[in-house]
Amino acid sequence: MPMAWSASNIKNYLAISTESLRYRIFLSMFAILLLSSLIILIITIFQYREESIDYNIKRLERKEKALKRNISYVLKKTTYPVSTDQITNIFRDEIFMLSQIHNLDLELYDLEGRLLLSTFVDMSSDSVIYTIPPSIIDSLDARPDKSFRLFESISKGNYYSAYSYITDEKFKPVAILHIPYKKKEDFYQYEMNEFLKRIAGVYIFLILLAIIISFYLSKSIIRTLSVIGDKLRSMDILGKNKKIEVKKLPLELRPIVDAYNQMVDKLDESTRKLIQAEKESAWREMAKQIAHEIKNPLTPMKLSIQSLQYSFRPDDPAAGQKIKDFTEMMLEQIEAMDRIANTFSDFTKISELNIEDENIVDMVKNTAMLFPDYVEVQYPRDEIRLKLDKTKIKQALINILKNAVQALSETPEPQIIINVEEQSHFVSISIQDNGPGIPKELMDKIFDPYFTTKSGGTGLGLAIVKRIIESHGGSVEVEVKAGKGTKFIIILPKNK
Repeated sequence: MPMAWSASNIKNYLAISTESLRYRIFLSMFAILLLSSLIILIITIFQYREESIDYNIKRLERKEKALKRNISYVLKKTTYPVSTDQITNIFRDEIFMLSQIHNLDLELYDLEGRLLLSTFVDMSSDSVIYTIPPSIIDSLDARPDKSFRLFESISKGNYYSAYSYITDEKFKPVAILHIPYKKKEDFYQYEMNEFLKRIAGVYIFLILLAIIISFYLSKSIIRTLSVIGDKLRSMDILGKNKKIEVKKLPLELRPIVDAYNQMVDKLDESTRKLIQAEKESAWREMAKQIAHEIKNPLTPMKLSIQSLQYSFRPDDPAAGQKIKDFTEMMLEQIEAMDRIANTFSDFTKISELNIEDENIVDMVKNTAMLFPDYVEVQYPRDEIRLKLDKTKIKQALINILKNAVQALSETPEPQIIINVEEQSHFVSISIQDNGPGIPKELMDKIFDPYFTTKSGGTGLGLAIVKRIIESHGGSVEVEVKAGKGTKFIIILPKNK
């Protein structure tokens, strides 16, 4: 009887485990692509519908204003008394002329909502409303501008109906104007179909690319655990860390090794720049902060490695699941350290500017689009040119907006207003939220490196903002008013 776990059997078992994981990786990437394409599809359809609605409403408003100007002109020129009982005489012929001029149908009602005149030739059509419902008249009376619009669907199509009062020279209502406006959807429907065709082609390409990437990626999963454990135990944030180099590398752990080696490069780069800038007292404290952040994930990583070293057996039926759990935990912790390393590395590169001539209005508007709908941008004109590092300034705006959004998490009606203003020698960008504000005792510390009130923060967000703005020759200020939230004001000079 052959051995149950010969070298050949173990090799076959590892091959089966690798194949199984390969399919899981492929399915995960495919699911992400499918989900993202579905989200983009839904957002696109919603966006095109919103644009169509907005276009039709604005078009109806323009037509209504132009029509009411002509109606006012007719009322001024008429020889009949301008009153409700004379509306039929005044507009008996004029109503068809107005309909032809503005290329739309219209109806006139008395103040009780009874039909007086209509441009519909077929009066039996269900497009004709013989009596305005009382609810519409009540809504019309309640509006300050005495104008009311609603969406109506009938057998002939979808209509936007506009109701408004016709008044005499003393602004006394004499009749009710109704404009049934048929929606124009052909252009937006064509544009949406074209976009969906293009996005479908892109995602077919991405799915094919995902198949290729997942095939090669899934070949590399396992590594010698003792080597990883030794490297992690000897890691020193201020020392020279060595990369993991193993000739015979188990395939399953290669992503972990690659992630670790990348982390070592970034940590070494961050450490080198911290040492170069140690003449600033803040760097010493920052190094302590980095060490603290890095050691937090190191402890569970070391314990997991040691546990797997002592308890792992190839013949264990649960060996595949243990490796999977261990791999996921290691990747999660390494990604956390990678993010920490990136944050501190970016902080040291702030003074390296790539100055170009930019339209700061477009830059601010594009940045605001990354955040929720309650972020509003105000600006005096569409183009304000300024020489600056676009990437760095956007990073500063994003850091401030992130803080504002987090501060509004418990605000019932959150609002953030970004106001761009141009003066003779500088451009100002103010970011005002209606959150609870910053406590007065913390105002002097908010721009200090490594100072944070958040449990998971690095304390560099606003410190980065200050250094970016000052590297452009500008300044950043904070105003806090009780009950009115926090206001950050960025000043960027024109002559720098």
